[in-house]
Amino acid sequence: MNDVSAPVIQASALVKRYDEGGGNVEVLRGLDLRMEAGETLSIVGTSGSGKSTLLNLLGGLDRPTEGVVSVCGQDLAGMTEAQRGVLRNRRMGFIYQFHHLLPEFTALENVAMPLLIRQASPSDATTAATDMLKAVGLSHRLQHKPAALSGGERQRVAIARALVTRPAIVLADEPTGNLDERTAVQVQDLMLALNRQFQTALLIVTHDTGFATRCAHQLELHDGRLQPFSGAPVSAIS
Repeated sequence: MNDVSAPVIQASALVKRYDEGGGNVEVLRGLDLRMEAGETLSIVGTSGSGKSTLLNLLGGLDRPTEGVVSVCGQDLAGMTEAQRGVLRNRRMGFIYQFHHLLPEFTALENVAMPLLIRQASPSDATTAATDMLKAVGLSHRLQHKPAALSGGERQRVAIARALVTRPAIVLADEPTGNLDERTAVQVQDLMLALNRQFQTALLIVTHDTGFATRCAHQLELHDGRLQPFSGAPVSAIS
């Protein structure tokens, strides 16, 4: 059972090592993180700093070498893969740099999919997906397949899919990294507006410092640890 008083996500003493060439490479070094309902947090860092690794650990897609990750009070380490899958479906949403929409399905069908997976009725799933696509400004594109949508529209569908289950938290990995500057700003505006509307916590990992500073809280992943973000361009971080 979920603990409504617990943080939506918490990581304690998180360590991740990989065995490469007979030696251990430590990507994350005793990292702590905590987010409450409705918060927005950005984590910036250079390419290869471990941002995506961290997101995979927080989402239960990978296991830490050491440390604990809990989502809404539930320890991921104490769950089976099937249980983690259910938790992800019910409490978490994911947005990636590439939309990962299913090409053979319409925008409406793509957004309804997470609800159908949790065995919602087709009519309820369709209604909820329609409402969410309206919320992201795509009421006129319900029956279009991804190939018929622009890059910005595809990312809006991906955002709708992440939010349709009304998750406690959305984890976003470079969500505007594949968009032109104008479209990226529009998608950023949308994500932050929906955060305010639905009070879904939003954790964004990005190299886009402009986007990062739009979040209420900013951290920098450097040398395997989180530290306050200075606001300097990531490329200038030594």
